[in-house]
Amino acid sequence: MPRRTAASRPAFTIVELLVVISIIAILLALTSVGVVQAGKTARQTKALSNLKQVATAWTQYASQNDDRAMPGFMDDGVQAALKIKVRDRDGNRVDPQFCRTYPYRLLPFLDHDRSLMYDYLADYEQTSEIPPAEIAANPAFGYNAYYLGGWWTTDSASNQPRMRFSGTGYYKTQGQLVERQEMVARSLSQIQRPSDMIVFGSSFTAQPGIYKNPDELARGGAWIVPHRRGMTDMWVPSDGQGSGALQVLVPECVPLRRIKATVPTVRADLSTSAQGLRDLMDQSRWMNNAGYSDDTILFSHPEN
Repeated sequence: MPRRTAASRPAFTIVELLVVISIIAILLALTSVGVVQAGKTARQTKALSNLKQVATAWTQYASQNDDRAMPGFMDDGVQAALKIKVRDRDGNRVDPQFCRTYPYRLLPFLDHDRSLMYDYLADYEQTSEIPPAEIAANPAFGYNAYYLGGWWTTDSASNQPRMRFSGTGYYKTQGQLVERQEMVARSLSQIQRPSDMIVFGSSFTAQPGIYKNPDELARGGAWIVPHRRGMTDMWVPSDGQGSGALQVLVPECVPLRRIKATVPTVRADLSTSAQGLRDLMDQSRWMNNAGYSDDTILFSHPEN
């Protein structure tokens, strides 16, 4: 039998080489997409775990304060009137201007572990380096501050603490006002549907405009609002602007689609989930009385 020389052996044609290269490129692309998605899933799982720990601290706050829900906001005058004094890990008093929002008041119940709310910040080598103003304003998770615990300011006439939306009542249907109903759950026992009530959710401080894409690096906000607060429309999903786009109507702390175009949230029963913007338009997820309305999306209540 004649021996086959190197020159007589069959070789790959240019077309065959291009096919092989194309297949390899497709496989690499699919692999990279899978790696990216796996990374997003892992980060979302971590965010939900952090949320649950933060919400657990929120329940501990209530346990040590006669079941009272942690206030969402307290200006300096309210803190003075209520004799609120917050201390850091070293026992030093935190300036009241940094305690208007919730983080410094909740950190003692987290053993002062800042990583749970600030590990998304890449500007600092250690969370101990984060300045007080950023701790107060930019936690990863916003609190349902208007409808849990309440938004407290000093009344200019009486110089006494005053809670926003207290006893305003609500509209069961358009034009049908149910008067003198409390819109704010001041204690955990007043929350009627713990498995629905949002306590914390990923948020950011936004100016009016359309936000098309999720932003994992966005600075967080200290509170979060439903799409309608009182009689004012705050934000809406923006159809035609991409999957899950958000249109902000007034400057506010609004839901942040940090990962996978969804908003990580935790509810009063400590259950967590990543919800779409349209899911969050059900206002019974934000306040008790919305559940009595004929339309939980169009639900509204007087401003004062």
